[in-house]
Order: sequence, then C-alpha cells, then structure tokens
Amino acid sequence: MVRHPPDHAAERERFTEDLLAIMTVEEKVGQIALVPAPEGETADEALHDRVRRGLVGGLTGTCPADELATLQRLAIEESRLGIPLLVVDAPGRGSAVVMPSPFALATSWSPEMVERTARQIAAEARDRGKTWLLGPEVVLSGGSSEDDLASSWGASAMLASHLASAMVRGLQFWNQDEIGVLACLRVDDPSWITRRIDERFTQKLRLAAQVLREAAPASVALGSFPATAPDSGEAGEGPKRSIGWPGGFEGIDLAEWADIARATGQDSVEAPYGGLAVEPVLEAVADGRITPRQLDDVVRRVIGAKYDLGLFHTEAPRSPLTSTASVEEARVVALDAARHSIALLRNEPALLPLDRALGEILVVGQAAADRTLPVAGAQAEAISLIDGLDALDVAHRYVAGLSLHHDQSQPRSDKLVDADRMAIGMASEAARRAGTVIVVLGEVGKRCEAERTLIEALQATNPNIVLVTLGSRPVDPVIRDSKLPCILHAGGLGSMSGKAIAEVLTGAFAPCARLPLALLDDAGVGLSFGHGLGYSDFGLGETTVELSHDRVVVSTVLHNVGRCAGTETVQIYLRRPRGRGQAASELADFQRITLAASESRRLMFEIGGSQLGRFERHGGFVIDTGVYEVAVGLSEARAHASRLSLPRAVAEAMSRSLTSGPLPALFGKMRHAG
Repeated sequence: MVRHPPDHAAERERFTEDLLAIMTVEEKVGQIALVPAPEGETADEALHDRVRRGLVGGLTGTCPADELATLQRLAIEESRLGIPLLVVDAPGRGSAVVMPSPFALATSWSPEMVERTARQIAAEARDRGKTWLLGPEVVLSGGSSEDDLASSWGASAMLASHLASAMVRGLQFWNQDEIGVLACLRVDDPSWITRRIDERFTQKLRLAAQVLREAAPASVALGSFPATAPDSGEAGEGPKRSIGWPGGFEGIDLAEWADIARATGQDSVEAPYGGLAVEPVLEAVADGRITPRQLDDVVRRVIGAKYDLGLFHTEAPRSPLTSTASVEEARVVALDAARHSIALLRNEPALLPLDRALGEILVVGQAAADRTLPVAGAQAEAISLIDGLDALDVAHRYVAGLSLHHDQSQPRSDKLVDADRMAIGMASEAARRAGTVIVVLGEVGKRCEAERTLIEALQATNPNIVLVTLGSRPVDPVIRDSKLPCILHAGGLGSMSGKAIAEVLTGAFAPCARLPLALLDDAGVGLSFGHGLGYSDFGLGETTVELSHDRVVVSTVLHNVGRCAGTETVQIYLRRPRGRGQAASELADFQRITLAASESRRLMFEIGGSQLGRFERHGGFVIDTGVYEVAVGLSEARAHASRLSLPRAVAEAMSRSLTSGPLPALFGKMRHAG
C-alpha cells in the first residue's frame, strides 16, 4: 500500500471503474454501510442475508475468526458481485504485546521507532482479520497539567506530524510477502475546535497537509471546521468538508460520509465510521438529496481501498503474530521503542547510570512491582521494574514505601494514614544504609501528600535519590525548596517497560528521549520543550542561517564531546515577525543523530513556506515578509537565535512552491466554512 508495483494505479482504476459500472444503487450504498461485528460465535441470519445481498461493506470491532470467515465467504462467493468486507477497528497498542502509548512515542522524537511500532500493530490486526484501523488519532496537549496525556502526541504540531506520518507508513506497510492495513489520519477530536489556543486550527491543517504529503494515508477524518476564524473570539463548528488539490486525494474521505449522513438526517456529530443505514440513503438518492455522482465518488474510494489491500486477490502469505517467532519479534520492537521513550530529565550530580560500587541499591514504591500500570488497563501484564532489575542480576532491596491502601485496585487517597507513616519510617531506615535510592511513582497528582512526604523523608536520610515516574505525566517537583537531583520519566512504555527502564538505569542503554511539552511552573521556571539528557555531552559548532530561492537553509555542526557514544536531537525553532500571527517560538524541524565519542557531523535543515506561513482572519494562508528569528539548539531553552529578513520575492516563491500540494486546498476549506 506504500510501494505498489508501477502499474498498480492503472490496474486499480480500471478494476474500480469496471466494477462501479455494473453495481446497482443498492449495492453501492451497501459499500458504505458498516455494521457491528457479531459478538457471539455466529451472526444472526438477517446479517447473513444482508451480506448476500451486498448491503454490508464492512464490520466494526472484533469478530470471532470462524464467523468472520463465514461472512467473508458469503460476501465473496454468494453475493452477486463478490465484493469482500472491510473489518474496521481502532488501532490500540497491541494485544499479544502492548506497545508504548502515543505520548511515550512522542517523547521518543523518533519517526523510525513509531513506524516499526505501527508495523507490529498492523501485523497483529491483520492476523485477527482487521483491515482498516481508524488511526493515528492525533491530539495535541495544552500542557503537562492535563489529566490524560497518554493519548496526546505532545504540544507541537510539527513533531506530531512527523510521528503521525511514520505511524501511517507503518500501518500501511506493503511488500511481496506481507501487507498492512488501511490507516486513517484523524484530527477530528473536538479539542482542535474548542480549545482557545492561538494557531490551534492552523496547526491542525498544517499537520494534516504534511501527513498527506509524506505518507499518503488511505483515509482521513479532518473533523469539523470552525464556523468563524479562530482569532475572531467566537467558538463554534462548521460542517465537515471533503478535501482535494491538484493531483487529488484518492483515499477514503470520511467528510464525504458525513455529507451523506447529514443529507439523510442521520447523526453526523462524529464521522460515521459505523451505523450508516442503507434505506435512508436509498431514499435520499431517489429524491435527489444525494446525487449519483456524489455516491459514486464515495464508493469508488472504498472499492479502490479494498483493491489496495489485496482483498480481491489471494491474500499475501504472512506469519501469524500468535506464532512464537512473531511474538518474539514484537517484543524486540516493543523493547526498543520503550528504551527510546525514556527521558532523563535531571542528573546532577550524575547518579545515573547506577554505580554499584557506591553501595546497596534500594527500590522504593509499589509502582516498581506493578505489571499493569505500563499497559494502561490492557488485558496483559508488563515486565515490572523489579522484574527488569532481576533479569539483569542487579542486586537490590525493595520496600513498598507506602501502605497498600494506595494500591491501584483501591479508591485513590492522597492523605497520609498511620500505616503510611510506618511504611515511610521503614523505607527511611532502609535508605540510611543504601548507596542509591530509586523512588518509583505511578500517576502523580498536583497535590499528593503521601508521596511527597515519602520523598521528603527519604531525601532527609539519603540525598542520592533517583525519581522514576511511570505515570503518563512527567513531573519536576520541588522538594524542600529544591529540585530533585535525578529524574527519569518512563510512563506508558508497554509490555517491555521494566526491562527498558532497568537497562537505562544501569547504563546498558543510554537515554535519548526528549520532552514533547514544557514542564514549567507558574513563574515559567522548569524544563523546556525538547529537553532531555543522555550519558554523553553534546555541543553545537558553526551555525549559519541563509536564504535560498524559496526556502531558508540552516547548517550547523554537532559535536559529541563526551566519552561515550550517544544520540542527540538538534532542534530548529521559529518566531514570526512580531504582531503577525503567533508571537511564541515553535518547533520548525529536528534531526536525531547518533555519534561516537569525539565524533562531529554537519547537519542541514530546510524551512519552507508551510512552516513560515500563517492563517489570516478571513481564511487566507500567507507568508509574511519581515524579520524572522530562527533558533538552533538542543532544546527550546538551549537554542540560539539568528535574525533573518525575508524579502517579498522569496515569500512569493515560497507561496508558488505550495500550490501543487494539499496545504492551500485545506486552508481554502477554511475560507468557505460556516
């Protein structure tokens, strides 16, 4: 689906048009009717009959294997045209092996790891008969204080777009031996409209355009457009609108399904992934509310997607994920993804990697032994941190630190009880005899008296405290008027969580993740966006920022000045001319580089019109002339800015270079929305 043979497009079009020409209106409408998969071992006869008549295009959810085989046989062998069914579901994080959460993957800043992870998710889905996954669903966070960060892709649309593109490529992998699934780029979460954040809707369209350009998702759900421009001070939603540009989007556009649902009076608050009834659509076609051309356009995309999946042909051979070899391969990918998603936030003095010569290692906290927290309620167990340390033969002692009333199965209470004080006393006494104390916490609220008291007591006894957080939210707490010396964030890492954390703690793997949002207090003090440490030291050398014909070219030299190999992320930040668009800086590009000790490498970046442009009050997308700031660094706080004057000729050349892509078309929808 990504690398088809050269003649695939022509054959696809010919097959689709030939089939469309002989379909009845009823059969066409059936292709956009998705029904819930039967929950029992067999479906009722009414569903079998609808499949035989061609009135079902696909199933939603998980279908038992035997019943799915029966329904597919009925669709292929007993319906008039033999059109196979799609099986549609959310991507999830995997079942046999649970992968890191979206926020954890965003912390990795690694498109390569995201693509490998998505490929495993797709392989498991196909093994269970699923062919269309409604993801990636991209949601940006408004800050580290949000309750649910696990499903967020961080705060940067630019970072999220690269990672979402990688996930689409992974889900839609294709080669001679294996085939993936249909992916769906989803930016239809209400937060894209309802949050009053400057440039949020512009970010949404810029993100969608980049994913469409880089990864060609098989389907899209752009969601609602605002009834007014984002800077007008009014909230509200306009209609969902289909997309298009020169060369066009040929995949499934769920805004077109929403148009049909709206024309038939069916619920279209969310894109109609399932439940679109056939009979009302037939009535709407008969009385002209839906035109034959409109219906053909939607069905053409569905038939083309099924052709891309190879559903009309003998399915390509593949090893089922439930085999021992495939599960082991998934574990290897999950472990590597977990390693790359662990962020070392503080390490001064350098308590990590652990030095066993300093004395006994004490592990404190019930989360260290928790096998469910890293998989977020999935019906699977992860490797706990204690399991990981045992597997590496790391000698350690373990104490709970707090009483069992804080167990995950009990109602949450942050207040201290007498049993807590006793547990804290025992942990403090153990810490007095330890060389290093590793405190492991799960989800941490803003005011957690019990956990704060535990850390304060341990710190008073032993200053060598390493805080490991396994919750979705990274933290940088102030304890006794100072920051903790060493913090490792390792939330939502999936099945291989404990092994990955143990490898980072001991130095078997050097941390390389970066924060996908800022951790700042009310005074703006804390850890900036893009912050993260490793076990080697890096610096930037000669840096230049120059204008080309239709882009800005940035060059810099990265030096590994440490004594060991490491991975660093060089980041480019942009600030537009003051008074025009967003005043704050934003991530414009990045590169992750692995260098040996004492190695240097020159890096090149190109910034074009899609990054420099901004959204106007009335819907236009413009590239302003004027003075921009382009900053290069190893985090937003460690970036050094250069001023660059953008003349009109270059701005116009940038605008012309965008005309053949999806970005202007998407912004054009804004002009006419509402």
